[in-house]
Amino acid sequence: MAKDNPPAAMPAAAPVAKFLDTRFRSRVIVFPNGDVLRVLSGEAIARSAAQIEYLDAHPDFKRVEERG
Repeated sequence: MAKDNPPAAMPAAAPVAKFLDTRFRSRVIVFPNGDVLRVLSGEAIARSAAQIEYLDAHPDFKRVEERG
C-alpha cells in the first residue's frame, strides 16, 4: 500500500523591499552582522527584516510601494 506523502512545505519567502535614497546616488551600508547593502542609482533593495527595519527608520530612505 502506497503512503500518501503531503507536499513539502515551501520555505517562507525572504522579505524584500525597495527604497529610494533621497540623499546619495550611490553608497554602501555595512550592518553590524556584516551584511552589505549597496545603493546604486539612488535605489537600494533590502533583503532581510533587519535591513528593512533600518531603512524604514532612516530619514534618507523612502520605501517604494510595489504595485501589483
